[in-house]
Formats: sequence, structure tokens, C-alpha cells
Amino acid sequence: MGPVWFTLHLPSAAAVLALAPDMGKLAELDAIGITGVNVFGCYPDGAPAQLEVRSFAPGGGIPEDPVCGSGNGCVAALIRRDAILPALRYVATQGRCMGRDGRVEVQFDPDGAIWLGGHAVTCVEGMLRTA
Repeated sequence: MGPVWFTLHLPSAAAVLALAPDMGKLAELDAIGITGVNVFGCYPDGAPAQLEVRSFAPGGGIPEDPVCGSGNGCVAALIRRDAILPALRYVATQGRCMGRDGRVEVQFDPDGAIWLGGHAVTCVEGMLRTA
């Protein structure tokens, strides 16, 4: 799909929220073809969401993405591959460290497809015209 994400599973959602990454070091990954870094960790049972996700791409001008579809897609692929969560669906939160509280709903189809969704707000709208 284009972006190349280095995706890391941390021990907990709290560990993800506590990160203070060195954006200069992360930006250097762009030179070797890595778009950015995703980190994720699980919340304890009974929490409103199962995962906390953070996505960093400072080499592309995005120090931290409040809700990243391609990043969450990579996390979901790792979740499915490694059977990190037993359910066919889960909710991830992202953006809390930026004062946002995004929610991404993820569902795995038996045929192997991964579906990402959630509510969105249109902030900018426009049209492109060809000459």
C-alpha cells in the first residue's frame, strides 16, 4: 500500500503512552526506506479498548499521527499473524498523547481480509479540476 512501517509490540498500553521518542533518530529511518514506526501495547482485560497505538513518521513531516490507518493496518496484520488477541475484532485507541482520542475498530474476516473503521469528521473539503 506504499508506506513501510517498522512495527513494535510493547509490553503494555501504559508503556506505549509513556514513550518520549527522539524524533531526530526516527527521521533518519526515512533514508533507508522506512516511512515510520508504529508501537502498540495491550490494555488489561475489561478496558474500553484492547490496544493503544502510536505512529511516528517525522521523516515525512509527521512527528506523530493522531490516527493512522496504514499504521493500524500493519498493527492488525501483526496481531493476526502472532495471535496476540484471540478475538476476530478489537478496538484500538490512538492520539491520546496529542490531546486526541481516536478509536479504530478492527475486524478480521475468515478469508484473511482486515477491515479498519471508525467515525471521522470532515475538516477540509474541496474539488480538483483538470484543465
